[in-house]
Amino acid sequence: MIFVMSLNELKKKLLIIYHDFLNVFNREKITQLSLHQSYNHKIELKDESQSSRSQLYFMLSYKLQKIKKYLKKNLKKKFITLSKASFASLILFVEKKDDSLCFCMNYQKLNALIKRNHYSILLINEVLTQIQDSKYLTQLNIIIMFNKLCMSSESEDLTTFITFFNVYKYKIMLFELINELAFFQHYINNVLFNYLHKFCQTYLNDIFIYSKILKEHKTHVKEVLNKLHEADLQINIDKCEFKIQKISFLELLIFINNLQMNS
Repeated sequence: MIFVMSLNELKKKLLIIYHDFLNVFNREKITQLSLHQSYNHKIELKDESQSSRSQLYFMLSYKLQKIKKYLKKNLKKKFITLSKASFASLILFVEKKDDSLCFCMNYQKLNALIKRNHYSILLINEVLTQIQDSKYLTQLNIIIMFNKLCMSSESEDLTTFITFFNVYKYKIMLFELINELAFFQHYINNVLFNYLHKFCQTYLNDIFIYSKILKEHKTHVKEVLNKLHEADLQINIDKCEFKIQKISFLELLIFINNLQMNS
């Protein structure tokens, strides 16, 4: 869960030189539905004729109440809306380590029909190769809220899910669908295209900014923050590291000119 912090709290955590970009760290904006754009997510099927409507199954009262709460919250945000599609997926509950229940969609049948997106995600060794000759390193972490990426209008019906209350569809991109991580990577790379392999690398929602000179590094970070502002993307200040010599990433400790296992 991402907790909203006050402006004063944010100013204390963020270096003064980046205070012009406080809005990029504003967590209140992550719950807002973005406008449709050129990067609306479109689902392409191998064979549309195979799509079908799943059947409801018995569900205990406390689960129904959890569903109702979810529906109310997301209808209010306009992340979901009523659907008239002839096909629909089911809701599932997954038990977490703390015995609480995680609400998710069972898009197994839909995923089997979706054409694969083969856009490549950067390998960690490619990230390290770019970083190793630098003296200054900053890591930014984008809050992955797929409401920043809308479903294309012709694909919304494919996200339809059925409940005991009604039938709904999503207006935003979802984790449960295949291709979403590749699509998100493509989107982030497009946002930061001018800076990639110059002083910036991305790995899904992590952004690495690297420089040899401190003055240049501050400028590079500002340029990246400005691009994120233009794209209306938000950064998690609690997962950011500025002007550092090492970072922890994917079970690795990444040092300038070195690499160790993070044990």
